[in-house]
Amino acid sequence: MKNKIRNLFWYGFLIIYLEIMYRIFIFNTFLNLDLLYLVLFSIPIATFFYLITNLFNEKLNKILVTILSFIITIIFMAQAVYFNFYQSMFSFFSLMNGTGQVMAFVKDIVKIMAGIWYVLLIMLIPFILFLIFSKKIFSFKKLGFRKAMIYLIITIMFYLSTLLVIKLDNKGSYSLNTLYAKTHAPMITAKKVGLLTMTRYDLVRFIFGFEEKTEVEDIKPVEIIPEVKYNILDIDFDELLESETNETIKSMHEYFKNVTPTKQNDYTGMFKDKNLIFITAEGFDTLAVNEELTPTLYKLANNSFVFKNFYQPLYPVSTSDGEYLNMTGLIPKEGVWSMYRSSFTYQPFAIGNIFKSIGYKTMAYHNNAYKYYDRNLSHPNMGFTYIGCGNGLEKRMNCKIWPESDLDMMKVTLDDYAYNLNKNTIDETVSSMIEETPIEEKEIQHFATYYMTVSGHLNYSKMGNSMAYKHWNEVKNLPYSEAVKAYIGCNMEFDKAMEYLLQKLEEYGILDDTVIVISPDHYPYGLKNERKEMSKILGYDRTDKFENYRTTFILYNSAITEPIEVTKYTTSIDIIPTVYNLFGLNFDSRLFMGRDMLSDDEEGLVILSDRSWITDKGTYNSIKGVFKPFTKEVTNEAGEVEKIPVEVPEGYVEEVTAKANGRFRMSNLILSNDYYKHLGLDKHEENTEE
Repeated sequence: MKNKIRNLFWYGFLIIYLEIMYRIFIFNTFLNLDLLYLVLFSIPIATFFYLITNLFNEKLNKILVTILSFIITIIFMAQAVYFNFYQSMFSFFSLMNGTGQVMAFVKDIVKIMAGIWYVLLIMLIPFILFLIFSKKIFSFKKLGFRKAMIYLIITIMFYLSTLLVIKLDNKGSYSLNTLYAKTHAPMITAKKVGLLTMTRYDLVRFIFGFEEKTEVEDIKPVEIIPEVKYNILDIDFDELLESETNETIKSMHEYFKNVTPTKQNDYTGMFKDKNLIFITAEGFDTLAVNEELTPTLYKLANNSFVFKNFYQPLYPVSTSDGEYLNMTGLIPKEGVWSMYRSSFTYQPFAIGNIFKSIGYKTMAYHNNAYKYYDRNLSHPNMGFTYIGCGNGLEKRMNCKIWPESDLDMMKVTLDDYAYNLNKNTIDETVSSMIEETPIEEKEIQHFATYYMTVSGHLNYSKMGNSMAYKHWNEVKNLPYSEAVKAYIGCNMEFDKAMEYLLQKLEEYGILDDTVIVISPDHYPYGLKNERKEMSKILGYDRTDKFENYRTTFILYNSAITEPIEVTKYTTSIDIIPTVYNLFGLNFDSRLFMGRDMLSDDEEGLVILSDRSWITDKGTYNSIKGVFKPFTKEVTNEAGEVEKIPVEVPEGYVEEVTAKANGRFRMSNLILSNDYYKHLGLDKHEENTEE
């Protein structure tokens, strides 16, 4: 009997031990109220595992206990590695669909594991001890029916006790009740009730689906002033509400009806009828902007519009989520691949579709496997003719190195859309795909082109990155670590691509008529261990939770002769509404989660993947529940300059948190419910001239 009780305590010990280690190493916390929640929520899991692994014969029970103990340990270790890679948690969707991605980065994963070997070893210790002492300590004999029923009742009682606690804890933006029934916030949930409980939630939601039900900001009906020009479409939400029977869609109509639209401003239509080249740059960061080493990137970043407070958050599906943020103005949905899911939805506001509707030629390119993250499905649905390595680009450039060259991609693709009327340079293998007449017979056509680059991808080492190796002689004497030198080196290839782009556009006489947008997909997490070094180079704290995501966003047009400085706090979901306003397109600003960066209608809001946020008043850490106000300089009575916290209105944190939650929820519902098709829009009519 004692040995059987030890079996039960084994599960309790293993789970709580691993949960505590995860809290310490991932959340950097230990003693607080959440620790009590963690223990309480772990007990029914432990008793349930004990029950199901003691229902069979002794040999099979031992095998089951060993396998389950190993799986539990591996879950914690894998999530620790993933967090150190992406600063988030992987979902069951990623687990089921991301095998190819994992295999592609085995070397990088091994490097991360080597960097946290002591964490993994500490997590592995209980299982090692189990293997050594299991024969002496534990009994694996089958439970009798009566005892099995007793443990089942105990499991149910403890589970019901967790439900009671959930029901009682119902106050605050991230109460247990909210996390259990209303929102999918993995990082916050894991911190409050444990990783295994979060894993259980994620599995259930993966199987049965889940829609956010969080309380959102209290949006009061907005009065549209007739004499003021807004970026809105003629959508009759009252009629839509009257005819709609689906309660979720009705709630969305009500929400967007009452969102305050963005006013048109001095920048509206500034780039009307110009061309667009939109680039999501792999791992791009301010560290890659250097006046001597990357002069073209430096020129682009410090001219035209200069954004002083731009942040690119890292979401769980890294590059794919980064593209989704940049290209849709929406927040990715937790637990799925949002860009892939968007392939099966109506996307009238996607870059390709909105520009195609006004006659632009729309091309998209990626100099790596064209099916990676299912871009072969998502990008055509967004209105692009999409070409990558595997469906045409490999015939025009070397796709057999890692990473591939951004410069080579630019050289072999630019003439697909930016025509040199003196030469027919389009490759024959691609001309059939884009269905074009010979260039000599074609009139000049406006274009909106999208690139997803790859030269800046990890691994950041001389021998692990072909682009870093290519430029090694130019960076080898820099006073930095090998990783930082390699990072700068591989981005020199991206710089060369931009240099070539500017030269050819100028040669073709269309540089002033072309707008270049460059945004990262995420910060270079391959330099996670070099963040202190990055801080010294850049002059701000890259080890800080929030400042790690501060980066460079480029919005460049050579016709702008004086830099326009923007100090508003901005982020990647703000890009699309900003670009569309500058191009004078007809779009509805209420339907995006981002806002025009150049508008002064409301303060900026940067939302991180764990629902932490930044405004011009300060930062809110959702995991710790702490708001830290920014400081401002004032002169006191003695004439001395001192720093004091900025004034924050009462209820400000709750108000902004509700706003952030509302944008998370609406982003999720737009994707899950294919919302845009419920608005009665015609993708070919939104941008027709009046």
